[in-house]
Amino acid sequence: MKYARIAALVAGLFAAPVLVHAENANVTVYGIAQAGVSIVNNDDVTKTIIEDTGSRIGFKGEEDLGNGLSAFFKIESKVRLDDASASGFANREGWLGLKGDFGTVKLGRGKTYFDLAQENFDGFNGNSTMINSLLIDGVYYRSSNNIAYETPNLGGFVGKLQYGDMEGKTNNVTPSAVIGSLEYNVGSLQLIGAFESQRDLAPVIADGTKPVMDGARIKNYLLGAGYTLPAGTNFKLAYRQSNFSLGPVDTDRDTIIGVVSQPFGNATARIGYTHVGDLDGVDSSGGDYLALGVDYAVSKRTIVYTEFSRATNEKNNVSLLETSAGQGGAAGTKRNNSAWTTGIIHLF
Repeated sequence: MKYARIAALVAGLFAAPVLVHAENANVTVYGIAQAGVSIVNNDDVTKTIIEDTGSRIGFKGEEDLGNGLSAFFKIESKVRLDDASASGFANREGWLGLKGDFGTVKLGRGKTYFDLAQENFDGFNGNSTMINSLLIDGVYYRSSNNIAYETPNLGGFVGKLQYGDMEGKTNNVTPSAVIGSLEYNVGSLQLIGAFESQRDLAPVIADGTKPVMDGARIKNYLLGAGYTLPAGTNFKLAYRQSNFSLGPVDTDRDTIIGVVSQPFGNATARIGYTHVGDLDGVDSSGGDYLALGVDYAVSKRTIVYTEFSRATNEKNNVSLLETSAGQGGAAGTKRNNSAWTTGIIHLF
């Protein structure tokens, strides 16, 4: 009995600081586990695949520093339920910063403000979502090495600005990306604008750091709106323009995206459509993307869904629109690919 009491006392001495530290740090573990079974067709073959549709685990925390100031961090990691080799630590988000009445200042890596603005016009759950139709034309998905600022909410307005991907500078090139957005949310109305300006960076889709390309200039602009009717019907429409200057080549492209969703009790049905216009001066270089889906909230944390997506690429489209099927078929011809996904999502 004596030894048991001593052991309990020693354990208490070690445990107490841990509990106090955890309380001060205010650390939260969060995440999403989601996977689905998909029937995909890439214009060559139809097959069934099991795919993780965005699982992740994260840690975030905040400490009150007094006088309205607080420090915070966020570390989020990809978890592939179907392929552990594709998982990784802190490969989604990693931020450290301060926030207060002045707004938020942070350093790190993560989804860009332009990408987050685009994702307002998505709403689907699987891998073949509407955002696939907008991750083209050299846009960033996530950006590394950022300093970012967000204003406080000013009567419904929130502005965001970031500067990043600048560490590839040499005597000849000065790569950088300046990205920002302005949102207005009041009641049932949402207005959003965003821009992305890249210098000396290659016109590829980036999940981090882009390759350097001397003389390249890429600019993307987005303007959109959303409105929810009293019956719950939500309409969203956005216009995007992309401009490229790649040495002697200058061109641009216009894209339109629209999404309508309607709740029915615990279920929500949605339809989305994107039209990607031709590159200026290049006929038949655009495409179309259609998505249909229904999800059902089994509980506050568990959702089941089924979605169908189809992408069409015109014969001269080199920025291919793709579902999780990928794109097969013969280059130089009009091609299609599609995916029908049924899956489950669990939040924790």
